[in-house]
Amino acid sequence: MFSYPDASRLLETEIFFPNPDLTFSGGSIDTRTLVPGDLFIALKGSRQDGHAYLEEAFRKKASGALISRLVFECQRGRFEKGRGLFRNLLPVPDPEKALQALASWNRYQQRIPCVGITGSIGKTSTKEFLHFLMSRKFRVLSNQGNFNNHLGLPLTLLRLSSEDEMCIAELGANHAGEIRGLARILQPTMGVITQVAPVHLEGFGSFEAIYAAKLELFEELPAGSPAVIPDNNPMLIQRSRDLKLDLRLVGFSPQADYFLSDVAVSGHWVHFKFNRKWSFAFPGIAPFLAINAGMALACACEMGLDLDEIPEVWNDFRPLHGRFELRDLGNGIQVIYDGYNASPHAFDKALEVFESFPVSGKKFVVFSDMLELGSEEKKFHQDLGRKLALGHFDVVLAYGKQSLAAIEVLVSEDRHCTAIHFETSRDVASCLQAMLRPGDCVLLKASRGMKIEEVLNHLSDRFSKAVDAGMA
Repeated sequence: MFSYPDASRLLETEIFFPNPDLTFSGGSIDTRTLVPGDLFIALKGSRQDGHAYLEEAFRKKASGALISRLVFECQRGRFEKGRGLFRNLLPVPDPEKALQALASWNRYQQRIPCVGITGSIGKTSTKEFLHFLMSRKFRVLSNQGNFNNHLGLPLTLLRLSSEDEMCIAELGANHAGEIRGLARILQPTMGVITQVAPVHLEGFGSFEAIYAAKLELFEELPAGSPAVIPDNNPMLIQRSRDLKLDLRLVGFSPQADYFLSDVAVSGHWVHFKFNRKWSFAFPGIAPFLAINAGMALACACEMGLDLDEIPEVWNDFRPLHGRFELRDLGNGIQVIYDGYNASPHAFDKALEVFESFPVSGKKFVVFSDMLELGSEEKKFHQDLGRKLALGHFDVVLAYGKQSLAAIEVLVSEDRHCTAIHFETSRDVASCLQAMLRPGDCVLLKASRGMKIEEVLNHLSDRFSKAVDAGMA
């Protein structure tokens, strides 16, 4: 809980239109999601300027606002005119940096364990598994959705209170230096790097730069802090060992400090063993998520959680939306929706699992572009075409500029698979709708920016109407 006088002193600015009776324990940069009592942070973006929404923010009962000092000085008449509406205005040189300063100060005040999680793949799943495990015993705050960047993380940390006993934060980045900046705001006491893979190459420039960026988290940890990584990445292991941390390896090899084995999918549950002693199962059909569950268990162990207190079957765990999510469209047709991430590594895992997934009818792969792969994007898509050709899939449909390279390679190397490229997602959906029969299963995969959920929505709408018509 912040008082406005405290915020004023911390930010070294005067409060205009003060109301000392009001406090804030959260913040908002969007009036559509603002909760009464929030601090409104007026940010100027490429398309919108938050200062244009100040009146709306206070009509929705914001308790105060961080605003640009320049805007305040240039628009004094506007603020004087709205004196009855505005309250607790804090003019600062940069509202974004002021938000980060408040969040960092609030985190510092709460002397609690704080886990920072980053990686190219698997960081959100690992965060959700760890939150599930630790919240059985502690009050845990973690960032939600895509609140893993320079705005989302500080907005999350503003909500930290004296009642919270632990914080778990996912850190995302697509440029060098971002994770270091986030770690300095977060001040983690433990770090996790899930996997390092060719993701956001356009921003980082090279695979080498991705390694350096992920390790920024470990470089910001206090000496001797626990640091958790997978056991199958020699470069990551070596670079992590160069730092003065308490390194813990998780995986399937004898060198692992936390050993996983017997991973299997049965009845829409993923089963696995942990350190040869404990057996666990979580809902889903994606066995590759077991490593993320294992990393979360390793963190829990490092924080002193007794695994005998964890149930064998994780009934209360909610699988993440859009991560290898099985859906039944009706008429005996299933869809595996995997539209959150489409890096080359993630595509490999998805195709591997889908190839062994039991289906009575045909297997359809529907995909679109993998984004932000930089100068080698054509090569990565051509490699995808070769992997599709090696698989046992009946129909492959794609849309998007880069996916054409994958389809061309697939057509040249696999004469038995029906492969078609389309201009739009709507064209794909129309074709797919006409081809699907009872017993068929569709894998939908693409980067989020390609909006492959539009194909899913079209199919869901079409087949739900067909089911309704059949029941009428």
